[in-house]
Amino acid sequence: MPEVAEVDRGLNPLTWKRRHLVTWAGVVFAGGAIGLVFGWVVSPFSRVQQGGLQAMTVAWLHYPEAYLPYVAAGAITAGLAYYAADLLTGAR
Repeated sequence: MPEVAEVDRGLNPLTWKRRHLVTWAGVVFAGGAIGLVFGWVVSPFSRVQQGGLQAMTVAWLHYPEAYLPYVAAGAITAGLAYYAADLLTGAR
């Protein structure tokens, strides 16, 4: 049976190996990107008729309060899901 110190070391992301941290960072980044796309889809800026879509996208980026909550929620959800999957599978 592993000692308590060995089990606790696996719970701390600061002691993970580099490839594990890079994967976790990639998952968090992808979650943030998915959150950004979702934020665009649900925003009223995305319901523009033809022609002004690029201008409205740039205008939308000037209002971070409109999309940052979606980016943060996507990144946090993806990071926690990866962490939970790591804990449940023990793939350290």
